Amino acid sequence: MPYKDPQMKMEWEWQHRSQRLARRRELRQIEAAWNEAHPGVPRSAGTVANFLIPLAAGAVLATYDPKLAIGAGALTLLLANAYKKDWRWWIAGVLILALGLLFQWNKKSVKQ
Repeated sequence: MPYKDPQMKMEWEWQHRSQRLARRRELRQIEAAWNEAHPGVPRSAGTVANFLIPLAAGAVLATYDPKLAIGAGALTLLLANAYKKDWRWWIAGVLILALGLLFQWNKKSVKQ
């Protein structure tokens, strides 16, 4: 294996330098084209956990104080609109708002 012997590694890198540089150039061109087609959007969209954590926090907030959850859901929707966020923000806002309304309605029906 060339990586175990430093001399072989240097020789391998020297022999394949043009291929490595061409690949780097190609990757830079791909990234530049993607950035031009999608201005203002980060390259990585995130994971499922990045989507579920705010929903879990909204559910906890709805059980603690439904009015705060309604406000947080509405604020999330307003920010999603103002900053032109993707569909995940809209779904999170709607779900948090719906949970808050559900818990608020349940709280009122229990009192009566």
